[in-house]
Amino acid sequence: MSLIYRLATVSHRSREFLAIEVNGTLYELALGYEAFKAAKGRHDFFKARHNYTMLDLLEEWDLFDAVLDEVASFLVEPGTDSRAYAYAENEVSFLPPIHYPDKVLNAGSNFYDHSKEMGAAPPDTTTQEPYFFYKGRKDTLIGHGDNIRLTPRSGYVDWEAELAVVIGRKAKRVDRKDAYNYIAGYTCYNDVSARDRMRRSNETFDYDWFSNKGNDTFGPIGPYILPRKFMPDTSDINIKCTHNGDVVQSFSTKDIIFDIPRLVETASSVTTLNPGDVIACGTGAGAGMAHGIKVGWNEMHKVFEHMYAGKARLLNAGDTIAVEIEGIGRLQNQVLPSSN
Repeated sequence: MSLIYRLATVSHRSREFLAIEVNGTLYELALGYEAFKAAKGRHDFFKARHNYTMLDLLEEWDLFDAVLDEVASFLVEPGTDSRAYAYAENEVSFLPPIHYPDKVLNAGSNFYDHSKEMGAAPPDTTTQEPYFFYKGRKDTLIGHGDNIRLTPRSGYVDWEAELAVVIGRKAKRVDRKDAYNYIAGYTCYNDVSARDRMRRSNETFDYDWFSNKGNDTFGPIGPYILPRKFMPDTSDINIKCTHNGDVVQSFSTKDIIFDIPRLVETASSVTTLNPGDVIACGTGAGAGMAHGIKVGWNEMHKVFEHMYAGKARLLNAGDTIAVEIEGIGRLQNQVLPSSN
């Protein structure tokens, strides 16, 4: 196995750049790559420019994936002087790793224990397909260390820790057996949700996914993308969420309803997936809305009654919420009051 590295988009003194993290140190990829070429006598076989964004990298993922192993090894070689382009994590600000995906697709109710705790209808993978909804892009996605801003439209804002897939090749009508060939890597994601905006009674439509999920800052993502080759088995990935230091979610992808290949297959049958697109895989048990109540299938109304009675555990201004996935990293954000 080659040296493990992760990728990020960061800002240092108001300058944004693509970074590669190796052994806890972040390196500006453009300068590190130039140093690598000079030291190894390599010629540039990428684009003629070097102000790469994460989208640029993902659009040429097959090429970058082949060379970044060598670059990562070079950066930590004895004798490599990287002082001009090396940073500690606390020296930079993390931005959403991808500026910005063409689309962010979220799989809804995709873990058995979460589906059950929310009182949803029982899932059946033989007769049903995954449920997807769109999350916003530029104004919805925020990075590690950025602030979630509450909305005056909701008094019941919740968390959902999730593993997210980053697409690395254009994909249309992909067969599930080939799905992993289209994935560049994985990142952490928090599907912040305005629960009281989810259902609309006595109106044309029962559910309002846009008002529930699409608010500004409600899509924390990052800080890193871990290349797929460093996580070849996604059948039992541990995902954890902490709220003000308390563990509120701790679950595994072994409880997933529709697995990653099925998600890629279904999504790509509907729409073309492009490099940089994100598929969030859903969350496990421990959502704040269901805190303190146990219900059965088809009893979602009881969960809403519990929440409206003030018995749920939800996000408030001043809170800290964090998503942590083994091998990928920790995504932490503060909660600010609404700006009205």
